[in-house]
Amino acid sequence: QTRSSAAHKLCIHDSVQLCTRIAHFYTNMSEYSEEYYDEYDYLPMEPLWRTSDRLADKEGEASTVFWTGGNRFKGEWHKNKKHGKGTQFYKNGDKYEGGWFEDQRSGHGTFWKYENGKYRVQYNGQWKRDKRDGFGTHFNKQGDFYQGEWKMGKRHGKGRQTYGGRPPDGFGGDIYEGDWVRDMREGKGTLSLANGDVYQGDWKDNLKHGPGTFFYEKSQKRYDGVWNEDVPQCGSYADIKPTDKPPWPPNPQLPVLELLDGRDVERKAVHGAMDKNM
Repeated sequence: QTRSSAAHKLCIHDSVQLCTRIAHFYTNMSEYSEEYYDEYDYLPMEPLWRTSDRLADKEGEASTVFWTGGNRFKGEWHKNKKHGKGTQFYKNGDKYEGGWFEDQRSGHGTFWKYENGKYRVQYNGQWKRDKRDGFGTHFNKQGDFYQGEWKMGKRHGKGRQTYGGRPPDGFGGDIYEGDWVRDMREGKGTLSLANGDVYQGDWKDNLKHGPGTFFYEKSQKRYDGVWNEDVPQCGSYADIKPTDKPPWPPNPQLPVLELLDGRDVERKAVHGAMDKNM
């Protein structure tokens, strides 16, 4: 029993010494020369999972990468993240083309909606941290559009919003041009209605609020006063002078060129080609 206890104590002592030497080696690894590794033909092993992950890292331009959820990406990578220029295809058919920064949409880019077998531009402009941020143009399904400044995915700053009217430019519909705060008309702005009436003045929470002027096209009158949540509180009426009313629509554009009868043009072209061949 005495010999057994002595052997047990010796074994514990040797184990402690071995662990101490191993700990000293890894703690002071930088002190050992390359000759030491060559002599013992030993280098610290990298975990297998880390080696596999390192070999799978994507860097530079890569072929299309697929995800199990149905998304896919083709473009540039940096340190295994989408970084640079690239196109992201989403499982519902939508896609984004443009800049990326550390796996997030950034810089200039275009987001396309896939509807009824066709692509429709929903947003074209600046992005930051995966949200619309900067200057850009957004189109909804009905053809209304907003062109102006964005912040964190919301209309914020100066911008122009159309409501109804012709899809390319909003001609014939209502148009608001002015200040926006977190997706709401707020600050100074002008609302030009399709019937010719115009409001110029202050806004808050999408409502006329504060001093402003309303121009009535039909009666050729103007109302100057103070508004509270879209309701006039006090003011005065007067006749509109030629120099009073702001231009309508704001920043007028040339009408879009359209064919009155496309089939008639086609018929004339066919007949003209036939006459030349006769």
